[in-house]
Amino acid sequence: MRSHGVPNFPDPAAAGINLNGTGINPASPSFESAQATCSKLLPSGGPGSRPASEQQKEQLLALSQCMRRSGVTGFPDPTTTPPSSAQGYSIEFGVANNLFLAVPDAFGVSSPVFKQAAKTCHLS
Repeated sequence: MRSHGVPNFPDPAAAGINLNGTGINPASPSFESAQATCSKLLPSGGPGSRPASEQQKEQLLALSQCMRRSGVTGFPDPTTTPPSSAQGYSIEFGVANNLFLAVPDAFGVSSPVFKQAAKTCHLS
């Protein structure tokens, strides 16, 4: 991403890629172009390369349920469509071309409650 026009693109962390505070606009032409070029480098070809299995769907739903049981009220369930924009989301997972989990910034991924729930539920 950095070598294709997004110089401040962060390295991935265990919880995904967080664009907060980077000044990166995911809707910008340079970001969209870099994403189109680089998506093939994602594990297994990225989210658009294959459909999710029933096991993947069940695992991601179980993760959402675990996060809610662990104190992250309102944690979203996976959806079959990605968010229209990465803006406003702290964590995004594209498991396959038909299974996504987008965690809004409002969940405070840096909060102690979120961090403990993520550890308990093996969110990575």
